[in-house]
Amino acid sequence: MEPILLSKANRVATLTINRPAQHNAITLEMWRSLAEIATRLEQDTDVRVVVVQGAGDEAFSVGGDISEFSAQRSDPWQAKIYNGKVELALKSIARLSKPTIALVKGYCMGGGCMLATHCDLRISADNAIFGMPVAQLSTLVGYRELQRFVHLIGLGVTLDLLLTARLIQADEAQAIGLSSQVHPLAEINTRVDEMTAQMVDLAPLAQRWHKQMLQTLLRKPDLHDLTPEEGMLPDVIYDSEDYAEGVRAFLGKRPPVFRGK
Repeated sequence: MEPILLSKANRVATLTINRPAQHNAITLEMWRSLAEIATRLEQDTDVRVVVVQGAGDEAFSVGGDISEFSAQRSDPWQAKIYNGKVELALKSIARLSKPTIALVKGYCMGGGCMLATHCDLRISADNAIFGMPVAQLSTLVGYRELQRFVHLIGLGVTLDLLLTARLIQADEAQAIGLSSQVHPLAEINTRVDEMTAQMVDLAPLAQRWHKQMLQTLLRKPDLHDLTPEEGMLPDVIYDSEDYAEGVRAFLGKRPPVFRGK
């Protein structure tokens, strides 16, 4: 059984962590594969939206496969290599220029929660359970991953999850901004399909550059020291074929056909 599945349909790529018997725990080799798959998806012009999910209804992912830790993380040097592969995978997902959605059912913990937070949106079933119980293992979250949590849910809530190791239900996850939306488990696949069907027809340049601008805003919140390219980015889209198509379609009262140019 392949531990990671990739399927594509209707301009949507679906990446499935496929170890349901292990609650979709992620091995080191799977972290490596995630980075490679993200690189391929970035280059695939037929893909407009990426969905990341876990196999089955019981878990998105419980995180790294702890059964590997004694062999792969037994000292600081091994841990540095291991953590580097995890960071590369998460960074590769976060840097995708296409919108990414984590479809979360059941447990979403540790490295699985980090994976979900590196997607743009987290759409959760009402059985989702989130947590970062790393204090129960005496492991640490990396600086970049901590930064992602703080940007997403704030310092106070990040400290709450890390220092208490408590798990939270989907409704609380939505209240603190960890989950974007919550839907009944029986409806969530349909809801995500409906969402992606709308998103694939939106302007890919606007999607890509908004993601890029928001990352710049996080790095330079006072907007000082913007490079010339960063400063011009909100304006260059008006020279694109897609902008002209959007205006023509609106005036012609027809759906636009965007080509990412």
